[in-house]
Amino acid sequence: MPVPPTREADESKGQISSGTALLSSVGKPLQSFKPLSNICEAFCGIHLYPNEPKRQVISYHYCSMLDADRRQCLVYDSNSEHAKLIAVEYIISQKLFEALDENEKKYWHSHKYECESGLLVQIAKAMVPEMVVETAEIPALQHLSNTYGKTIQLWPVDDQGNCSHVPHGPPQLLASFTADGQVLPEILEKRDKEMGISTETKRKEREGRVQGNPPAEGADQWVTKGRAWQIYDQGDRGVVEARQ
Repeated sequence: MPVPPTREADESKGQISSGTALLSSVGKPLQSFKPLSNICEAFCGIHLYPNEPKRQVISYHYCSMLDADRRQCLVYDSNSEHAKLIAVEYIISQKLFEALDENEKKYWHSHKYECESGLLVQIAKAMVPEMVVETAEIPALQHLSNTYGKTIQLWPVDDQGNCSHVPHGPPQLLASFTADGQVLPEILEKRDKEMGISTETKRKEREGRVQGNPPAEGADQWVTKGRAWQIYDQGDRGVVEARQ
């Protein structure tokens, strides 16, 4: 397997003062990072805005398991040490999704297509053989194919690489792909180059081996019901609301 290059975030990394660096190096051995130590999965995928499906974001997920039915993921714009935390994603089982009320379901997306198609891939360490990656990846993605995600973006980084120095605007909902022809070829090519992989090869590897249930009723409403739910800032009124 080619060694995945480390992608630098689009924006300049800035400078860390010697004082800040000293505080970090001294404080790290003394502090507890238990929630982060529970991260056990790493995946790279691509999200889209359900109200603007041509806005698409390469997303690196680092996930921990709360229990058999729930995961929570920190989502970054790269796999670099300078990566920006751009979103969070909560992942639940089909059982928990089906128990949600109808109003809540509109915020959730299925994972079936991206798992089967090769769009979602594990982030492997350098020099791990492809056969080993595939052996671990297939069962993990088979399980994920029957889950549902709610992704809230906090820092927009998809504006032609011209992202802001700080997170701006209200949180926004992101979604997943559900069919061929939705992902922009240039975004997919960029992701594959960053990861040193071929999505098409991944897809062929998964044929007959990764197969999710049909998405449950109520998921992917931006496609199934034409409801592109999004969160909007109402400006001077100081109100944030979700609307179609």
